[in-house]
Amino acid sequence: MTECPSPSGLDRREFLSASMAAAVSGPVSAADKTPPRQSSYSIKPVQAWDPAKNTFSPFFPIGWYSFGPSARIEEIAENGANSALYAGLGIEGWHKPDTLKRLDVAHKLGIKVVLGLDGSVVGKVVLGQPKTYGVIPEYVKTFNRHPATLGWQLGDEFSEGAAPRINDAAELLKKLGSRHPTWQVHPHTWGHKAVRKLMARTDVCTFDGYTYLETLGEFHTHSSARVLAWQQAKADLIQAEGWAGNINVTQAVGCQCGTAKFRFPTAREYRWNVFSAIATAGARGTMNWIYAYWGGFYDKDPKRFFKFRDEVVKPVNLEQRMIARAMETGYNVGEVRSNHDTLTKTAIPPAGGGHRPYNSLGHILLHDAKAGKYFLLATNNEATSLEITLSLSKLPTDLKSLDARDEHRKQTVKLQRSGPQQFTLRDKLPPYGVAFYVLS
Repeated sequence: MTECPSPSGLDRREFLSASMAAAVSGPVSAADKTPPRQSSYSIKPVQAWDPAKNTFSPFFPIGWYSFGPSARIEEIAENGANSALYAGLGIEGWHKPDTLKRLDVAHKLGIKVVLGLDGSVVGKVVLGQPKTYGVIPEYVKTFNRHPATLGWQLGDEFSEGAAPRINDAAELLKKLGSRHPTWQVHPHTWGHKAVRKLMARTDVCTFDGYTYLETLGEFHTHSSARVLAWQQAKADLIQAEGWAGNINVTQAVGCQCGTAKFRFPTAREYRWNVFSAIATAGARGTMNWIYAYWGGFYDKDPKRFFKFRDEVVKPVNLEQRMIARAMETGYNVGEVRSNHDTLTKTAIPPAGGGHRPYNSLGHILLHDAKAGKYFLLATNNEATSLEITLSLSKLPTDLKSLDARDEHRKQTVKLQRSGPQQFTLRDKLPPYGVAFYVLS
């Protein structure tokens, strides 16, 4: 197994911080235990700012993290993604000119880029003390009005004690004239109290958790059930606080790092991870960690990464591209109920941070008014097959056809009309199965 040390300059506490913390059990506060039961959410979308028009529009990010501007935008676009996040910027002189070149390419290819300022940069900011601002004013001057810029990520997995500096950095960006949203990423193991402090001035909230290890088989509860339990509690928190995103930073790494031997998620695990976060926990974006096949990651066998990228991630990216406009403008429409809107009986493995049981079946209805289509997503979150009944009502527009086509499973299910703007769908999903119905 090729070892994968974290490249120097990337401010991730350790490459393994999220995955190793995932194995730590700990008490959960009462506040983290008792959010209301929900089957769907109305979380705010990421907003893309157009500096030329000074307007905002919702954006559904589907993308990859990269160590600085190292990942080629052309490869990310070919992979079906629409965005990239360049982490760890601002600590090397070549970062700014190289990133600017990549943004020019991104704009031509229709890709948006989140500029991730290194933790050593944003962690020093004291508002009102310009000597602490470092490269931030220069970066805002260079990138703020570039049409490919989507936002600013503030460091990486900061602890609660850094909240004053992170909040000052977020305010500084606004004072310097940026209207792009600010982002943060947190391990799922961070408690709600810490995340609230860290997010006090930040717009977009994202969470990561890397739990697919060589020692754990497919859909082991330490990988699947625990991740969704974390996402469920974080969705409650994000909706209550009014933050945007609830973006799922999912595992896209499969090498040995330190003492932990990661494996790539299987195609079934990866697809379920992405769509269960959307259908069950209301995620409004997916970012993969991490795009790298150099620097000690897969140097001896880069084909391992390419195979995962092209055969596992790309098909799911393309499915997400199908629903992107609906996720931006027709998210969580109508009213959907199921016969499995009950909490799972799966025993959630011990985990630090806020987590709670999720529903046995996740579901969400999306509407693409321009294309005249609905997308009904449903995920079986159980290790057993489910006979499902989905009831749809209060649709914005009537359906022209009662056919619900699931191209991935190569099957069509007939809806039954049960009343004005009311429909019923019956199907069977295998363990951890994903249904991707297209209606018109």
